[in-house]
Amino acid sequence: MKIRFEFLDGIRGISALWVVLYHSLLFNGYSAAHDIKWSDDLVLHSIQKATSIGHLAVSIFIVLSGFCLAIPVVNNNMEIKGGFKRYISRRAKRLIPPYYIALLLSGLMILCFPLLQTAQNTAWDSKIPVTFWSVISHIGLFHNLNSSWVYKINGAHWSIATEWQIYWLFPLMLILWKRTNKYISFIIFALLALFLKKLIPMAKPEFIILFFMGVICCYLSFKKTTINKFLVPLAVILFIGSLAIFALLEVNGFLMILITGITFSFLLYSLVTYKKATGKSIIILESKPLEFLGKISYSLYLIHGPFLALINLYLLKNFELTNDARQWVIFAFIFIIIIPITTIFYHLVEKRFLNK
Repeated sequence: MKIRFEFLDGIRGISALWVVLYHSLLFNGYSAAHDIKWSDDLVLHSIQKATSIGHLAVSIFIVLSGFCLAIPVVNNNMEIKGGFKRYISRRAKRLIPPYYIALLLSGLMILCFPLLQTAQNTAWDSKIPVTFWSVISHIGLFHNLNSSWVYKINGAHWSIATEWQIYWLFPLMLILWKRTNKYISFIIFALLALFLKKLIPMAKPEFIILFFMGVICCYLSFKKTTINKFLVPLAVILFIGSLAIFALLEVNGFLMILITGITFSFLLYSLVTYKKATGKSIIILESKPLEFLGKISYSLYLIHGPFLALINLYLLKNFELTNDARQWVIFAFIFIIIIPITTIFYHLVEKRFLNK
């Protein structure tokens, strides 16, 4: 029987919207350096602060990936059900076809819209020109290994390559886990990640550590039979508090990613143990709007980039707007245009490749 925690969809939904809003800050106005145009308006400035660390949503997705892939494993003596071939084929079916179609859509948009074809000192500049090797590397899912390819065509797609590569390491994590223990295997893969970070930093190999955190979080969650009533509030405070510090102090880098992985893993552990022990709904995270966003979260992540670039370039070319006014228009565009298009993409494309 497939074990499912509905509140995970809510987390995915929040995370997907968070990263899209973050990218909308980068795609607002001129600046190939990806600078945020901070507003003097209190409301907009507060939104900007809250979304300025939206790139951490990828860290949350990676921890969730490790957690979800580990669910059938921890209930099967730490072994992959059906063996490696079944595992990797299911992962490929779920991840790659929607990615390829989103990649094709991105390429077609560049081909069809002249605005997307030339550099104009915006965040879109790093996505063009589309070269032979940028296409080949994206098809082969190794575009994250070279700084010349990593952000081409659709910048958000770098993380798809990283996640796909981590999938191949997962069985090795389990083999080492069974031959030693969870802590030794975690340390070995953490050291591997740090070594790879020196060689290929653009691939974000530190996400290997976060993925393994998700696996350990799942293991501990299913071993826990009792619950401490203070665990969930403590985990929420630590997670939200750390994010607030990162946003206010404009912290960045590896340490921020690592702390986010730790605090989110703790939050995930507390929510899962609470759900298992009480059976109660986690009302906010299981609401219908967040459930819907969670369902389309992968599609939203895959296709939003070129649309944000297009609306920004269109506004710059045709309207004399302040950075604040343009940002509000882009925010509205996300909800009025991008999310409906994403919904269509989900039903026509992604839904066909969901594993049963």
